[in-house]
Amino acid sequence: MLSLLLAAAASACTLSEPPTPAGLRLAENRWVAALEARDGRALACRLAPDFTDSTWRGDLVRRAAVLAALPSRPPSRLALSELAAEVHGGVGIVHGINTQTSADGKTIGRVRFTDVFVRAGGRWQALSAQETPILSK
Repeated sequence: MLSLLLAAAASACTLSEPPTPAGLRLAENRWVAALEARDGRALACRLAPDFTDSTWRGDLVRRAAVLAALPSRPPSRLALSELAAEVHGGVGIVHGINTQTSADGKTIGRVRFTDVFVRAGGRWQALSAQETPILSK
């Protein structure tokens, strides 16, 4: 059943982004918007079929597990800063900081991240993510 839903979501991906650093930043922001809205269809479009996340806890999480966990994601806001995007042919890399805040505005955590994207179907798809916690000083 999950594979049918994922296939339907992937075929419905109509958003496009230019093959530029600005297009990568747009893709990164759309990814965050999908997470915040718990939009499984948009997230399935954003993540490449072989996506893997190396989390801030040191876990490797594959695409299917990311999508399965989305409905139970706690409500919070994700704010991206210090975004630096590079394009190398059909590959894009985005570095930045993601600050997560709770519904009442308290900072939950901050991570420095590196996301690797590939071009597919006129859009950037996330292939890999790596987060490192930023510890309070």
